[in-house]
Amino acid sequence: MKESSRFYSSLGLLIFLNIVIKPVWIFAIDRHVQLSVGTEMYGIYFSLLSFSFVLSFLLDGGLTAFFNRQLAANKENFIDKAGSFLFIKIVFSLIYAAIVCGVAYLSGIKKWDILFNVIIIQALTSLFVFLRSIITSQQLFRTDAWLSVLDKGLMIILCGSFFYLPFTSGEITIENFLLIQIACTLLAIITTFIILFKKGILFSLSGKPLFDYSLLKPVLPFAIIVLLMSVHYRFAGFLVERMHPNGAYEAGIYAGAFRLLDATTMIGFLVASFLLPYIARQWGRQHDINEVVLTSRHLLMLFSLVIIVTTIFLAPWMQQLLYHNNDEKAIAVLQWCLPALAGYSLVQVYGTVMTATGQVVPFCFIILGAVALNIVLNLLLIPNWGAKGCCIAALISQGFCGITVMLYVQKRAQINIHLRSLLMYIFIAAILCIVYFYCTDIVSNKWLLIAAAALITLVLAIIFKLADIRKWQHILNQNNQ
Repeated sequence: MKESSRFYSSLGLLIFLNIVIKPVWIFAIDRHVQLSVGTEMYGIYFSLLSFSFVLSFLLDGGLTAFFNRQLAANKENFIDKAGSFLFIKIVFSLIYAAIVCGVAYLSGIKKWDILFNVIIIQALTSLFVFLRSIITSQQLFRTDAWLSVLDKGLMIILCGSFFYLPFTSGEITIENFLLIQIACTLLAIITTFIILFKKGILFSLSGKPLFDYSLLKPVLPFAIIVLLMSVHYRFAGFLVERMHPNGAYEAGIYAGAFRLLDATTMIGFLVASFLLPYIARQWGRQHDINEVVLTSRHLLMLFSLVIIVTTIFLAPWMQQLLYHNNDEKAIAVLQWCLPALAGYSLVQVYGTVMTATGQVVPFCFIILGAVALNIVLNLLLIPNWGAKGCCIAALISQGFCGITVMLYVQKRAQINIHLRSLLMYIFIAAILCIVYFYCTDIVSNKWLLIAAAALITLVLAIIFKLADIRKWQHILNQNNQ
């Protein structure tokens, strides 16, 4: 009971901290930056960020996921290789910077000052995630929970001073915004290094080759996953700015909707970061993982249903609240963008299961199919549909990817997909649609309506036994005995 209780309490802390900090970062800081610099300038920044994100697999090459999985399953044989992994990441960062600059030159990109800062931020963020993966692989979940919000917490304090203190102008430039990100990420990295040193992880290279080539071969499938998922998640933001006649503006509109999608996928990312080392350890002990997988899916799918239905019905109100306009194009982009969250959630759960149980190569092929579908759809839709075309492509390709990985895990890992709960998701979504359809014009306070939708979802989840924490803890405790 102790281990499972620690898992859930730490997961709860992680989710709570990120629910508090990251929405503040996204909506009070990042959104304010877009309002301050304008849709087109922010669209250029978002395009370059997406471009750098697609190539960010070069920063890591799958090292973080591979090292996390191996360290969680076999600490004694891998903890002494931390120094070699760190050195490889530094080499990869230099390669990444060179290749991004080369591709940017060939693509005709002109905003080099923005691109250079984005490259530095991506390299530092990748290093920070790698160091945090060592924390989670050692089951130090509470420590990682606090670290997960450290960089954004610092950003809120520093950027917030530009926007909200009475003696400031209330505005910021993209350049200053990026410099603050660099400083805050550096401080977070230094803090994480100090914690690891106190835990006895010294990243020693003595007596070992600096570049351990034997580590690269098993990492290759993880590198391919990182590349494909980066392309799937971010490439549309770059394509729309390059392909559409009014690309900068379309990219800015897409960035506004994508900001919400990115914020909502945060919960799935946090759950997946816990699931990977946890399932790897349980799978290695030959323990049943059915219940924890279903638990995670219920959590993410129910959350997704509330977000999707809310956005479809309240998109005009959300657009006015966040961006102070009633742009019909932006509203339509919102309504088409957020439904992709359901596909993302399935991938975050079942893709993590495939990674943790060693089904990496099949996972690569599934993502490859989804990426191919996504790119073809974007090429067809973006010229005429712009940002909305990006959203439609993501909705179709992410749905395909999520359903495929779920069915594969059911067949290969004997994980029950629990058909009854899938039908319950549909039923709950229908109830929420009815509530919003009849109450949107009646209830003036939309926050009250959203709270009611969330409460209805929770009550129905309890009635249908999709939410039973005591049962989950009991089963996990049996698995740990």
